[in-house]
Amino acid sequence: WETTDEVNAGLDFSILNSRIYGSFDYFSRKTSGILIVPPVASALGEGQTKAVNGASKSNKGWEFSIGYQSERRGDFKYDVKLNFAHFRDKITELPENVRPAYAGNLVNTIIGHSQFDIFGYKTNGLFQSAAEVAAAPTQIGAGPGRIRYVDINKDNVINDLDRTWIGTTLPKLEYGMRIDLAYKDFDLSLFGSGVAGRTGFDVYTLFNNLMKSRENVGPGVFNGWTPTNTGTNVPALTLKDNNQEGRTSDYFIVNTSYFKMRNMQLGYNVAPKTIFSRLRIFVMAEN
Repeated sequence: WETTDEVNAGLDFSILNSRIYGSFDYFSRKTSGILIVPPVASALGEGQTKAVNGASKSNKGWEFSIGYQSERRGDFKYDVKLNFAHFRDKITELPENVRPAYAGNLVNTIIGHSQFDIFGYKTNGLFQSAAEVAAAPTQIGAGPGRIRYVDINKDNVINDLDRTWIGTTLPKLEYGMRIDLAYKDFDLSLFGSGVAGRTGFDVYTLFNNLMKSRENVGPGVFNGWTPTNTGTNVPALTLKDNNQEGRTSDYFIVNTSYFKMRNMQLGYNVAPKTIFSRLRIFVMAEN
């Protein structure tokens, strides 16, 4: 079985006759002996797979919310709420027999990193000439117009040992806001949320900029590198990917942070009539 120890502390507060209110929560969780089924060589057969106690990891994070509720001033009143959250997990221990189940290589393991971190190659634009290829570290498939990969370990060869951590799908900050306004018989509410400090793998770049045999291609290929079109980030067109340009690299990593207005609503409270004790007309937009 897995073992989990957790500490969670929180604080709720309200001041100035509850006009300012909020809460703060902090948690720290440590899990050891995570159950995992490590991959095995296909030659050994499916019967060789079994669950074992694998990695240990820590999870730490906090949540903070604060709001302000105004006193009614004449016909106007409002309420504003903000919330923020941060979470980070980290692999702290990784037995040798389960390492193939996690990202990493022989010299750069996932220990100390999140399981949501992205592992791959760093790039440095496109090769522009045969002279640049000759002066660069040895890279199979290199050529003018091909993606240039960075020699991380400085051994003058581009290979698996040059993979490193190039981003994370885990946001550094999650946040949201809600605003409620009221003026006479009108009311307006706004609700939005977003994330910051997050990256992701852009599949569109893969299908838009690279060519594959017996598959249609995206319009990005019309801007492919040629000796007369060097100011582009789209590799030279080829159906034979000797440079392995579909490999995971920061060429495909983009900023996936966002803020989204999830709901906007404007309403009007009609004065009571004979039939209705209360009637509210509103318009609403989502996402």
